[in-house]
Amino acid sequence: MERRDFLQRGATLAGAAAFLSLDSVEARLTSQSGVEATSSRSLAADAPSPISEDERAQRRDKAQTLMKQLGYSAMLIEPGANMTYFAGIDWARSERLFALVIPQSGKPVVVAPAFERQRAENQVNGRFDIRVWQEDENPEALVADVMKDWGFATGRLAIDPSARTFVFTELALARPAMQFGSAALIVNQCRGVKSAHEIEIMRYANQTTLQAYRAAFKTLKAGMTQAELAQNVAAEMKKLGYDGGALVLFGESSAYPHGLPKPRTLAEDQVVLIDGGLSVHGYQSDMTRTVVFGTPAPEMQKVFDIVHEAQRRAVAFAAPGKVCGEVDAVARKVITDAGYGPDYRTFTHRLGHGIGLEGHEWPYLVRGSRIVLEPGMTFSDEPGIYQYGKFGIRLEDIMAITDSGAEMMTPTQGSLTLPI
Repeated sequence: MERRDFLQRGATLAGAAAFLSLDSVEARLTSQSGVEATSSRSLAADAPSPISEDERAQRRDKAQTLMKQLGYSAMLIEPGANMTYFAGIDWARSERLFALVIPQSGKPVVVAPAFERQRAENQVNGRFDIRVWQEDENPEALVADVMKDWGFATGRLAIDPSARTFVFTELALARPAMQFGSAALIVNQCRGVKSAHEIEIMRYANQTTLQAYRAAFKTLKAGMTQAELAQNVAAEMKKLGYDGGALVLFGESSAYPHGLPKPRTLAEDQVVLIDGGLSVHGYQSDMTRTVVFGTPAPEMQKVFDIVHEAQRRAVAFAAPGKVCGEVDAVARKVITDAGYGPDYRTFTHRLGHGIGLEGHEWPYLVRGSRIVLEPGMTFSDEPGIYQYGKFGIRLEDIMAITDSGAEMMTPTQGSLTLPI
């Protein structure tokens, strides 16, 4: 089966995704105890529930179905977002292999250092078998033994696409008769299509981020540094009950998508760009707001209007069946037609990235991508125009693909002036 054909069939495997309305989440943020959206009380108690073990079990079931379709005997996952997704295990990577091995049917096994057994048991909580290795033993050989016990001594093992190189090489040395491949297709088809619950959490995270931004923008004053505003953004997020942060750029620094190392202080009529997010139950938000501290120059207003229209047309175009590269092209055409093209001349990066447990994850809204949009996919929609030596304008919100189109998780920015 070709990659594109496999991805096009992903919606059948995922099922239809349901979506909460934007109004329902805004209501949760504003109606609790009569608190207005600009307040800075903790919202952690109002958050949607975390992902349950039943949901994770469904994810593993889907992965096993995909393994069978792709001809894999099992899949090995290293600590990180993929392990969080499939098992809810929070474990730091080190030189000592700790892995979740999921067979194409049956109960997974956790491979762990022997001296970490008790800590592993605490997180596994009886859901999986645990096999341990001593310090003088080869953990990759233990993985191969697990495969042999399952009847896959010469089987095909799909390895976490984020795995370190030594995991591949040591496994190949431990069992030359086994075959190895990347688990990217399996992981992407699982994590790339979000459930209604995941989207509820992400929408809440982005709404909370917007609330923190609104409060932080109120602290703007002439002479403050980029670092000071960044600290204020993080502090407002903390008041709301979450850890997060932001990139802050003033004036000319905004002309460079990720800024310049030169410290800057705020002056009247300068562009202020904030790009950041926070985490709710492990799910990331990502949002960019660009304003002018004072009165926007005519060119600043012109550029803002163009970027705003590019963002609007992208979300209006995105829908199931469209391909990622086409969405990028729609936004890029708006900017090119307005005289700021061609190609990457001023809109210097792709339109957007997938988002979920990681701030940037598969798939991507980028030229040439033939990935087909499916209900439940989530992306940043973040066009920008950057004029080196002058200023830059970027607007970013997260959108979710619905059954019939796409919708933003937050109200988009409508003005270059404060308040947002």
